[in-house]
Amino acid sequence: MNDIPELGAPEKLVKPSLREEINDLAVNLFNLIENQITRADTKAGLIIAADTVLATGASLWSKSTIVNLLNDAMPFNVRASAFFTLMTFGALLCSTLFALMVARPVMKAHETGGTLFFFGRISQMTYDDFAAKFASQSPDEFRQSLLTEVYTTARLARKKFLRIRYSLDFLIAAVFLWGMVQIVAAVSN
Repeated sequence: MNDIPELGAPEKLVKPSLREEINDLAVNLFNLIENQITRADTKAGLIIAADTVLATGASLWSKSTIVNLLNDAMPFNVRASAFFTLMTFGALLCSTLFALMVARPVMKAHETGGTLFFFGRISQMTYDDFAAKFASQSPDEFRQSLLTEVYTTARLARKKFLRIRYSLDFLIAAVFLWGMVQIVAAVSN
């Protein structure tokens, strides 16, 4: 006798409806965008740390920079070094400001007042009110709310990554300018 049990006919795979598939895709897209936002926030924190380290190093180097820049009696190399140092600080300031704008949470609801997926709106309700409103949504309202949040979250992610890009551009400019300060100092000696 065969110890292997007989398998019945393979069950048909239940294919989800188009509506269920769209809802699943929207949820996955929402989660993907949320992860992108988290990544942007992490990058902002790292940029702020790099800005701080570079600003600290530059500040130790740059005693009386403004005085040297404005003093016509100073040699060209000292004035050039002072100019590049001030430009470095300006680029670091811009880099830090853009990174802080990324890290700063925005508590603004969608133009329609937000959906039941927006934590800002949810936190303004009692639990019972939230549960009742959520349970009373029709499938079409649920889908529309989800798609609204996907769209709103995607726009937020776009803004964050644009600001991260500007922040990184200014950080790169600051490193380049700081390199110019070091080159002028090396050539002067």
